[in-house]
Amino acid sequence: MAKERMKIAASYRVNEPIRNLKIRVRVVQERSPLAELLAEEPECGETRDSNFLEEEDHIFSWQDKVFGPFEIDFYADEKNCLTDCQRECHRRIRDEQLQGSRLYSYTENDPYYADDDLLTVPYRSYLSVKNETALPAMRNRKTFRERYNKNVVDDKITDTKIRSSHYLYTERTTMRVMADLSRKDEPAIIGSTDSETLLCTVTYDKARKLLTISPDFTIDDEQHYNVTNGYGVKFNYQIEHVSEGRTPLELQEHRENARREVQQQLAHKEAELYKELELPPPNSSTLFICLDIASAHGFSYDGLFVTYFIDLPQHWSTKQKERLFGRTQKCLLENRTAHFSYCTDISLHYPSNEFQQSSGGASSLWPRLLLSAASLDSWTRYRIEGYAALPIPMTPGRYKFTVPTWRAKGSIIDTLRRFFVGGSYELEDITYCGIPMGHEGKVLDKSNLKVVPSGDIVIYMNIILQSSTHTKRSNYQRDDSDKVSTDTLMNNVENVLEQFKAAKERMIRIRAMNS
Repeated sequence: MAKERMKIAASYRVNEPIRNLKIRVRVVQERSPLAELLAEEPECGETRDSNFLEEEDHIFSWQDKVFGPFEIDFYADEKNCLTDCQRECHRRIRDEQLQGSRLYSYTENDPYYADDDLLTVPYRSYLSVKNETALPAMRNRKTFRERYNKNVVDDKITDTKIRSSHYLYTERTTMRVMADLSRKDEPAIIGSTDSETLLCTVTYDKARKLLTISPDFTIDDEQHYNVTNGYGVKFNYQIEHVSEGRTPLELQEHRENARREVQQQLAHKEAELYKELELPPPNSSTLFICLDIASAHGFSYDGLFVTYFIDLPQHWSTKQKERLFGRTQKCLLENRTAHFSYCTDISLHYPSNEFQQSSGGASSLWPRLLLSAASLDSWTRYRIEGYAALPIPMTPGRYKFTVPTWRAKGSIIDTLRRFFVGGSYELEDITYCGIPMGHEGKVLDKSNLKVVPSGDIVIYMNIILQSSTHTKRSNYQRDDSDKVSTDTLMNNVENVLEQFKAAKERMIRIRAMNS
């Protein structure tokens, strides 16, 4: 006896062209209990209700349009065909004299909706609902849909169109296999559960080459799925994978496409690498900084994160202004330690003449790394944990820094407020933790600022210095030295040859005189 299988979807990684996909769907009406009893007598054969679908199977190709009984009646009337797709269906039915099938399909161009609620209720993604409830309600705060998520569903994505939302991105193609389980002597009614019974849904993700079928294929003839119509008649159906292998021509085409994709990816990577390693502008030096904010130690409150800011002096510039400022993720403390491993890199340009002056010891012309540590716990209590300033090294190499931080100290009321509800003194200008940009004079008085020590931040930094002017100068000097040594060598060789030639002539004259 055949066993019923649970309806569970399955996903498969597809290396073959999707156009080669073929599935076979077979629907059989179950015999009634009375037929089971009568089948034991010799004169009684297998009986089924002839008013309904008894048995039918069909092989569906990918996006193969098979018309159902209602579609034949609907598209046969040209007045019902308004879109180009509907007019194409009318032409096929008229020219090919198609007949309706009890097993039919809905392709990506057919207006089929599995869930009628989508037609009346506005769509809300799961992530948008979670984000609305993640933070407590704030007064006069806009709803999540107004702040973000302007376009939730975006079905038409092209190469030149930017994805406007990451909450729902549909780039998948779907095909559905349907069955008409209504009575044969009654007209089909669109939307009824008997006229439209979903048997199988096939979805293909082109970007990931992922095929999802719900429910999964049946392995053998002993497995089937059950479905019941509105009259209580049960049907069994099977889904089989009957795709054919690729031809040699298709195999060769697949290899060519794979090779072409790999070449495109390599060309794209090379273009990105060249863009990162391009030469600095004329008469400029380039400072490459690879920054790794590794961890923080000695802080007291959870939800710790570190904000960094690169303070550029005058005449410095960069094409990556968005990387001058950054923030790590929030991290819970373990033994008063937070691990971030936040990495970033940035390239800074500087005039070569100013570079020569700064390399002589003018550290005020060199950029600084400003740090701010803060915490935001589960009760939304925000606290400033500490500030720090770190001069960026002027010599290329790999460095490790353990940067101590400090924070402003207030009165006892401020200390209680910080502990219970959060909030603390903050610097209006973060450059004040080092030397402010607008400061003039040799002395900066910070004696009025009461501070207390805080935790430490561990930072790894790699410094690379590139200067086209220095490279040209060093090459020029090397060429001059090579030229001088080569000229000296040539003069020595010429002197040796002239002396050898003179000695040879003297020997010839002596032999001539002796003879």
